[in-house]
Order: sequence, then C-alpha cells, then structure tokens
Amino acid sequence: MPSASDNEILKVENQMNTKLPNSYKDIIKTSNGLSTGEGILIYGTQDIIERNENWETQIYAPGYIAIGDDSGGGVFIMPQGEEEKKVLISDSGDMTPEHFELVTSDFTIWVKSGFLINIDKIKEEGSWSNNCKIVLIESPDGGLKDLLKIKSVFGLTISAADLLKGSKNLPYIIEEEFPYGKAKKLIEKLEDIKVELRDTKQ
Repeated sequence: MPSASDNEILKVENQMNTKLPNSYKDIIKTSNGLSTGEGILIYGTQDIIERNENWETQIYAPGYIAIGDDSGGGVFIMPQGEEEKKVLISDSGDMTPEHFELVTSDFTIWVKSGFLINIDKIKEEGSWSNNCKIVLIESPDGGLKDLLKIKSVFGLTISAADLLKGSKNLPYIIEEEFPYGKAKKLIEKLEDIKVELRDTKQ
C-alpha cells in the first residue's frame, strides 16, 4: 500500500479530535494500512475514522483509539497521545477499558515481530468486578415475549419456563455471571424492559 501523507494524518487527527500515537503514524507513513494472511489488519487513514465510528470507541472507550482488528471480533486499541506505544485488544462487543487485554507494550516491535500475540490480562482497579449479575426487577409489560427478548439479547441458556417462573418472584437473578462491559452495551437493546446490572459482590 502507498504511504500516508502528513496531510492525510493531520486530517484524521482533526476530524477525530485526537493525537495519534507516533509509533502508529510511523507505520502508516511506510504503508497506509497493513494486513496479514492470518487476518490481522492495521487501519490506514482511509479506514480508521469509519472503523472507530463502527466500534463506537469514543462512546465506550474515550481516550483510546481503535487502530486495527483480527478479523475475528477482536479490536486492537491504543491510548490516544503521541508518545503512546502499547497495544491492547478488546472484544468488538465489549469496548470498555477495564476489560482490555495487553497485546504488546511496544507497537513498533510488535509489527516487526510479525504481530505475535501474547496476551497478558490488564488488571484495572475499580468498584466492579469483571462480571455482573443480570437482574429482572419488574415484570415486563410484554410478558413472555419480553422475557424471550431478554434471553435472546444476552444469548442466555435459561429456559422460557424458568424465566416466566422467576418473573413472578422479583427481583429475579437471570444470570449470576456475565461480562459487565458487554452487558452494559446489550442492555440498551431492551429499551423499557426493567433489567438491572448488579455487582457479583452484592
């Protein structure tokens, strides 16, 4: 691929209101976008804005920028800022920073090594554990239809009969352990159905 020009990079930074890491800019100045036979993609200036809009990075991970993906649901993330070098990975359905995992502490070395991935889980301090409980706090107006919607949205294995039974004995814990970041995003699809996310420590 051709190299990215300084003007193309500046246009991206202005449009995204950010400073791209110098290590990332150095790579796209050599090749404006990279791909491997294993499905690793590093976005060029022609893709990075659209991909970050798709992943809703600024909403769920402000201060970070998606710079590539693994073609299998994993998104490569870097902190914003010219001096940043580390690369993290996130599930595309769970773009919350507390669930990011470290891929490399040096983007340039990672690229030169052929994108070898040796993930070390990043431990973030926080009031939430990595998982949460999904709790039904009010019987849905739509009855069984709404209960099945909950089951579908979260991809749960619980039976419709158990959901219906539980909805008559509130609050009802639908799921004891579910990734918090993913649940936080999926719960928006339930609209008026009264489901609450609670810390597993409660």
